[in-house]
Amino acid sequence: MKRTIKHWLAVSAVASVGFCASSASLAAVAVSWTGPSPLATYSVGEIVNPFGNANASGIIGGTGLDLALVLDSSGSMGTISSGKSRNAWLEEASAALVNALPVDSTSVSVIDFDSDALLLQGLTPLSSGSAAVLSAITAIDASGGTNIGAGINRASTELTGPNHTDGRTQMMVVVSDGVSSGNPVASAAAALGLGIDAIHTVGIPGHDAVTMQNIATAGNGIYTNASDLTSLINLFNGTAGNLVGIDYVDVTMNDGSFISHIAIDGLGNFVLPDATLFFGANVFTAVAYDTLGNSATAELILTAVPEPSTYAMLGLGLLLVGCAYRRRIV
Repeated sequence: MKRTIKHWLAVSAVASVGFCASSASLAAVAVSWTGPSPLATYSVGEIVNPFGNANASGIIGGTGLDLALVLDSSGSMGTISSGKSRNAWLEEASAALVNALPVDSTSVSVIDFDSDALLLQGLTPLSSGSAAVLSAITAIDASGGTNIGAGINRASTELTGPNHTDGRTQMMVVVSDGVSSGNPVASAAAALGLGIDAIHTVGIPGHDAVTMQNIATAGNGIYTNASDLTSLINLFNGTAGNLVGIDYVDVTMNDGSFISHIAIDGLGNFVLPDATLFFGANVFTAVAYDTLGNSATAELILTAVPEPSTYAMLGLGLLLVGCAYRRRIV
């Protein structure tokens, strides 16, 4: 229900400020322009880079991502697997994921769990705190029991608490060997009920694949193996698919030129190249397609007028012409 409410609030907000959006299947595909504002007045010749977001399959890309890394610090993480400790695998995988995220629109939290869970780093913007996030990852030890559900529950509290940025997608990535007490699958399902959009899992070499797969399935997420993180990393950075079910986005620029398959990141965000505004209405059109062929369209209209100095020069020119005309009559 939260996704539906968030979706329609987003559509209503977009419509109220002058974006026009239509869709052949609004429930499956949505696309919107998130900036710049159509209410502002722009100057002829001004260069802008409009940006927007596309999403499908009920997952809202929003204005960015709040991500909780739920990291296993149990005693079994000290075990050597495939040439190094599972803890070393965890640190490398977690750092790789953080480095794949869009810096300007992502906040990351780090949760340490063994028999219980501990918040090591609250939601922190990567734009200013990536070093603190990476430092928290390296602080993960290997001692105690394993309760993945406790880690998921603590992450849910952080993602839905006061540090959450309104409008952002809320996700977790659980990195573990999957050997757990309790019922982590039930915790994943409960997290979705609280409004979390997806729970992805990364299995450390030697992990219990069935448990990690089941957590991802219950959490509307993706399961992958840390020995081959490429697929998950490429989903986060948008180079090989994305996390919001979009196949591609086409854009028509204000000068009529067409951009096929504009680059989008893992959350469906896209940015247009430099566009020079001309006098009057400048129309930008984005069409997003999901993997089933459904589509949605959104227009952004920016209005440009001459600089005030241009008006002044024009007025002076008309005044001089008028004076000259009056002299001839006299």
